[in-house]
Amino acid sequence: MPIKGLTDVRRMPRLGKIHLGVKRPDGSPMAVDYFVCPPEVQKVFGEKPIELPILIPVEDPEQWASQFYRAYSQTRGLVCKGDGEGASCTVDKATGKIAGRDSKEVERREIPCKGRGCPNYQAKRCREIMNLQFLLPDVPGAWGVWQLDTSSINSIININNSARLIQAIFRRVRMIPLLLTLEPQDVISPEDGKKKKVRCLNLRTREKLRDLMELMRAEDGVIGLLGQGEPPQVELPESDDEAPDLLVETQEEPPPEVQDEPPLDSEVFQVDESDEVETPLDTSAPKPGPQATILLRLTRARERVGWSMAEVHNWLLANVNYGKPWHELTREQQEQVIEDLNKMEV
Repeated sequence: MPIKGLTDVRRMPRLGKIHLGVKRPDGSPMAVDYFVCPPEVQKVFGEKPIELPILIPVEDPEQWASQFYRAYSQTRGLVCKGDGEGASCTVDKATGKIAGRDSKEVERREIPCKGRGCPNYQAKRCREIMNLQFLLPDVPGAWGVWQLDTSSINSIININNSARLIQAIFRRVRMIPLLLTLEPQDVISPEDGKKKKVRCLNLRTREKLRDLMELMRAEDGVIGLLGQGEPPQVELPESDDEAPDLLVETQEEPPPEVQDEPPLDSEVFQVDESDEVETPLDTSAPKPGPQATILLRLTRARERVGWSMAEVHNWLLANVNYGKPWHELTREQQEQVIEDLNKMEV
């Protein structure tokens, strides 16, 4: 007999991290124009690859391309995580400030998130960070995902836009042969308005679009003939929220809606230059709406009952009231799921 909540959990392991920088002798990060890979990956692609053949293992971008504003403390790791409207923050109960090394009692609170308008962002203690998780199908014996962290605004925009285009063409992004590339791109500095060429991430493919469409159509046809239907659902590991020690960032602005040339990148710095985030929380801002925090609320609800996201997924499929995964539910159904989880006995 299967063990409920254990046998049916299908979660890929994280095999390691790939970086976009190296450490200087003083320990500070320095940007490079290639992917910094573990030895087993270098054996396949060389010491300094600028492109990696990848597969995205799941459809849900919240798993394979998690992106939030993140603030770190050297003593406590991730202390604030927000989406521009709402944030989950570790707070010193005595002072009401973001917890630091001297905080005695702390608690996790939902607070408004001002994004780029937050004092911690402006002090370079917080940044937009995307955690990419993907398969490297050409690396022998590597069954699991690799993670790459970036805080480049233009890299995040490039990945999101490429994924949307791929889904518009193929109706999916999962298991399509892609290239993760590091390419030169012109960007504009918000400090001096000057143009500079930097390396940004992109999703590409070696195949012609027509050939790739034929390949995907043939693959779908074979699956249909075999009667396999949808493949088993798997879940990626929670993105590694530890402070990225080799996260190399550049000051840059996102491109405007219409432009002749894409906007910058200039200095290299770490996410958290100080030991702790001392800026007081702004509690006067309006509270975030339910849409901004629904995923944070789901996380709290499932953690309350001790469930992983895979267990929530399996429960939803088996529940006659839902019968479909989280991302296919309506907003009202998602609210009801959170309410149901909060009512469960623990």
